Amino acid sequence: MILGVLSLGSLKYIVFNSLIGEIGLVWDKNEVIKQIVLPHVQTKQFSYSSLQYKGVLHETNPSEYIHKIMSDIKNIIMGNDNIHFEDDQLDLDVLTDFQRVVLLKQNEIPYGQVTTYKKLADMIGKPRSARPVANVLSSNPFPLIIPCHRTVRSDWNIGGYAGTKDGYFKQFILENEGIQFEDGVVKKEYRYQCEDLEVKNVL
Repeated sequence: MILGVLSLGSLKYIVFNSLIGEIGLVWDKNEVIKQIVLPHVQTKQFSYSSLQYKGVLHETNPSEYIHKIMSDIKNIIMGNDNIHFEDDQLDLDVLTDFQRVVLLKQNEIPYGQVTTYKKLADMIGKPRSARPVANVLSSNPFPLIIPCHRTVRSDWNIGGYAGTKDGYFKQFILENEGIQFEDGVVKKEYRYQCEDLEVKNVL
């Protein structure tokens, strides 16, 4: 989905290297994050066509604040558990109510734990919405910051990531967080128990 054309220069982007390849970061004039673009799984390269916005200008000299965000994203991939982003650092206004509920609940899944699409649907009080939940996570505009990599298939297999069927990046990041797998399945000690989490109204 390509969002509406913005005034020239209102959005900027930069591409930087990480352990999984080239990552794109898009922000507005207030330095609120609009989108994070993961690299192509095979080439590990950034694709301009993956930007959800038109008229985005390439920034070559970002502020210290943007440098800090880039560094934090790289540290998330490396498995650092001390990285935290506030909701007001992300442009959540572009989300539907359902997308917001799913992504904010996803953001509560703790470091070193994994849940499933079905369990996440249970947590938002919509137990029959596992597929819509999965669709929201597949189009998450803020991967890594909102850790959709911490949600897997109902059989605890890794599944796809960021709209692709390839879970390579997903497993790489989870393993850096200390998650262990057995024959491609998340081990029981790393499975987040949604019964222990109170459903909150985040609308």
